Amino acid sequence: MIADAVADEAEQRAQRRAHAIDPVEQFAEIVVVLALAGELVAMFANVISRSFFDTSLLWSLEVGELALVVMTFVGGAIAYPRNEHMALRAFVQRLPERWHRGVDAFACWQVFAMALAGGWLAYEMMLSRWDERTPYLGLSAVWFAAPMIFGMALLAYFAIRRALLQPPRTAWLSAATLALALLALLALSWGLGPQARAYALPATFAVFTLQLLFGVPIGFVLLMATLLYLKASNAVPLSVVPINMQGGISSFVMLSIPFFILAGYVMTEGGLSRRLTDFIMSLVGRFRGGMLQVIVVSMYIMSGISGSKVADVAAVGTTMKTVMRREGYDPGETAAVLAACAIMGETVPPSIAMLVLASVTSLSIGALFVAGLLPAAVIALCLMLLIYVRSRGRAAEANRHTPREIVRAGLSAIPALVAPVILIGGIVSGVATPTEVSSTAVVYALLLSILVYRSLEPRQLWRVIASTAAQAGMVLFITSTASTFSWSLTIAKMPQQIAALFKALHGSATLFMLATIVTLVVMGALLEGLPALLIFGPLLLPMAGQFGVDPLQYGIVMIIAMGVGAFSPPIGVGMFVTCSICDTTMENATRHMIPYLIIVVIGLLLVAFFPWFSLVAPRLLNMI
Repeated sequence: MIADAVADEAEQRAQRRAHAIDPVEQFAEIVVVLALAGELVAMFANVISRSFFDTSLLWSLEVGELALVVMTFVGGAIAYPRNEHMALRAFVQRLPERWHRGVDAFACWQVFAMALAGGWLAYEMMLSRWDERTPYLGLSAVWFAAPMIFGMALLAYFAIRRALLQPPRTAWLSAATLALALLALLALSWGLGPQARAYALPATFAVFTLQLLFGVPIGFVLLMATLLYLKASNAVPLSVVPINMQGGISSFVMLSIPFFILAGYVMTEGGLSRRLTDFIMSLVGRFRGGMLQVIVVSMYIMSGISGSKVADVAAVGTTMKTVMRREGYDPGETAAVLAACAIMGETVPPSIAMLVLASVTSLSIGALFVAGLLPAAVIALCLMLLIYVRSRGRAAEANRHTPREIVRAGLSAIPALVAPVILIGGIVSGVATPTEVSSTAVVYALLLSILVYRSLEPRQLWRVIASTAAQAGMVLFITSTASTFSWSLTIAKMPQQIAALFKALHGSATLFMLATIVTLVVMGALLEGLPALLIFGPLLLPMAGQFGVDPLQYGIVMIIAMGVGAFSPPIGVGMFVTCSICDTTMENATRHMIPYLIIVVIGLLLVAFFPWFSLVAPRLLNMI
């Protein structure tokens, strides 16, 4: 009893320390907020200059790239103590309770070791590029290497701080275990000599799998696996790793990712999303199953605003869950519909998955945006039909709205409905780049929230920008490490091995599509969605033409399949987020999710085997 009391008291002290204000984290937050604000000012200034003076501010691109590097590595670092990073928790949660602290500490020490290695390599890169300068502002390359060093130092600090929150014996025993494991790997590699290269790839995937199972966040697993493979195989020097990490986020499209996420957060905090949901509720909320229908329509429209599935689920889920409970809906049913709609929304522009896929492949972002609208609409209609059938025995909702209330709600929602027009119309028409359009959408949402509705105070705005920087940092960090991991698989000749494996399909487009769907669903669940797309997109997309599949259609199928995995119970991270927002258990949500998941898979198969759904709109607009 005394031991239990002491342990409880120690745990409470650890929790108090964990929630205390950390000046290091505060400073890092200030850095990333300033970086995001600087990128927004530079990109929007370029929009103004191009629109009114017909002149591009070439220096703005360099400012944007520097801000992006800061958000990737510093923002990715502060996302770690906030638990923003995606990780596979299902296996750890099923271990005995007494093991959890040790496993968590072991995962922290692995992040610490990865951060030390990454920081040292970034420092070497900085020394090798000391004399390089940017063409317009003349900035030293040191400015672009320093954020990676600072970010890795922050990660090391946050990891060791988190590890030491555990009981001392647990913390140091887990550190010793990791040190012995690393020494054993190095000794084995040294003992095998040149033969170690033959075992490099299997050993890498074994360590990769173990790290995933033990709850190490996926972004760090990808970097550790890359370092392990390159060290064991001696294929190329490790010094190329930080160069490839920066190269993974160097695409101009990447500059728009923080803005799409920020636009979604501003619209949610500023009340625009609520006005939009209220209008949809006034239209369809009166019918049988109407509140579930509201979720489907709201998620379709919200996906076209924020681009971030987390922002979509949070905006619609937090707005609807109280109403759903009042109308007598089971929270598990709400979570199931919300998750199914999040899968549907993966191809509603502006989707982060689309932006990332376009950045690592040759697909046009404008063509992807247009190609995804109809498949998402098909899946949405299928979900609405299922909701109608399942709600036949349910009485109509009590809350009805008069025509005057509907008109009032519609007028209030018009400003929010303008945002998707700005985003999608600007990109598809080619009037502006995704970065310029997304920065304009952010400024538009800020003006509405601050000046018109006056619902966003300075303290809220700071919190919104900080949350955006952390989530964008997580996405960009995963993009950076996944691109590096994908590059290392290319060094290992993995594309050739996959091509040889797919030869067994005998050129069948049907088998190729089915194999792709199964692969992306499974990997989307295990790798938490986006990393699966980053790894397998560059590997599989070039093969589509060999099987007579249009690359644009294939890209849409990959995105939806990845979404199915990410939001599928029991291990999809998106499903955990949805259950948390709806205040329900995974078991309850899974029970309700099965029929909706079946409908989503049917919709995916329709898109996979009937190219018309994906290609008709781009063809009508002469985009392909």
